[in-house]
Amino acid sequence: MKEKKVTSLSGTVVSLKGGVAEIAFENDAPAIHSLFGSEDGRAIFEIIEKKDRRIFRAVAHSSVEYVERYARVTLIDQEISVSLGKGILGRMFDVFGNPVDGMPFDVEVKYPLYREHAFKIEDGPKENRASIIETGIKIIDLLVPFRRGDKVGLFGGAGIGKTVLSTELIHNIAVRGDGYSVFAGIGERIREGNDLYLVLAELGVLKDTALYFGEMEKTPGVRTRVGLAAVSACEFLRDTMNKDVFLFVDNIFRYVMAGAEIGTILGKLPSELGYQATLERDLALFEERIKQKDGRAITSVQAVYVPADDLTDPAVVAIFSHIDTSVVLSREIAEKGIYPAVDPLRSSSIALDEDTVGTRHFGIAMEVTNVFRKYQELSHTIAILGIDELSRENRVIAHRAERLQRFLTQPFFVTRSFNGRAGVFVPLEKTLNGCERILRGDLDDHAPDQLYMIGSVDEL
Repeated sequence: MKEKKVTSLSGTVVSLKGGVAEIAFENDAPAIHSLFGSEDGRAIFEIIEKKDRRIFRAVAHSSVEYVERYARVTLIDQEISVSLGKGILGRMFDVFGNPVDGMPFDVEVKYPLYREHAFKIEDGPKENRASIIETGIKIIDLLVPFRRGDKVGLFGGAGIGKTVLSTELIHNIAVRGDGYSVFAGIGERIREGNDLYLVLAELGVLKDTALYFGEMEKTPGVRTRVGLAAVSACEFLRDTMNKDVFLFVDNIFRYVMAGAEIGTILGKLPSELGYQATLERDLALFEERIKQKDGRAITSVQAVYVPADDLTDPAVVAIFSHIDTSVVLSREIAEKGIYPAVDPLRSSSIALDEDTVGTRHFGIAMEVTNVFRKYQELSHTIAILGIDELSRENRVIAHRAERLQRFLTQPFFVTRSFNGRAGVFVPLEKTLNGCERILRGDLDDHAPDQLYMIGSVDEL
């Protein structure tokens, strides 16, 4: 980030540890969240706290390998901000809003990353059927629907489909024209960001998406701020272009980990399992910015890495408290080849309510969940004795559960190049009709594999 220096306020780097520097100021004190740059312009620091009368601590937002002790740093901005404009769609940016795709960008306005907002009751999501977002993904639309303005969490361990599911949602929402999308890549691999850019371009939905990246090789300061930059971009699109906006975050757990890194470097006493004592505050700083204003909403879909598949991890629990819809991905289900590997019994949605989704949808969803629950209870017996040892009634339940499980799989648009299957967008009505027919027994004569990776049952 190269900015014109706005004042002569300067300091001296007296200590540098990890991504945190201690800077001494002789006269005037700097403002918290102000930015300072080295004389060669290669290092950028954000003031985050006061250590004593003349020394302040700052996090680095760039490489610090060329910074020496006693190097001079000069104020370059009174407050850390992100450069924005209507041309952000279809582009890739860093935490400051500088393009990283090699193309020019016209800056129209700069939004501070730390903006004060007064929360009002009417800013929350409106609970009515019209606000339900149809994603075209059967198991999500049926069992874990979400509304405009909701926060959706995709919970799961490594390698079970969080990023793929998130990318598919970006595609389906863009195709339906429900609003613009902003993607925040927090602490992920550069390769994954490049793959995402190419996939969105290939699918023709990049033009409606802005991407912000703070990859895993970046400093913890960048990784804690890039999510706020993406939220600021959402606010800009919502307020200036009067559109609904979808914020996709991959991965919000890395945001927490970056905060823990900074806390450790600063010598802060950690809380449970080594997480920073300010865990809840750090999450609220990000999550409470995602809201509705003047009838336009920011809807968030956040991938959440679950360490060792342990949903009781303190960071995961803290994230759960901000989420309206929890989509839990199961490794056990993924190992069976069931994709998306959504666990229907551990996933939940605040929108799955009779007054919100309607009587028919609610009734089918409850019946499907009950079948899966009964099937889980029978699974131990089936594994030991076989399905033929069950009573006739329980055999029927087991057979229909297997058909429902396979029917709720579907090929994705974003995975066509890997498996050769063309993606499908399944309307909610088709999903409900298919589940009804399976629950009634209309498809008992069809082998379960005939329902695997299809769209609607009309394909049979």
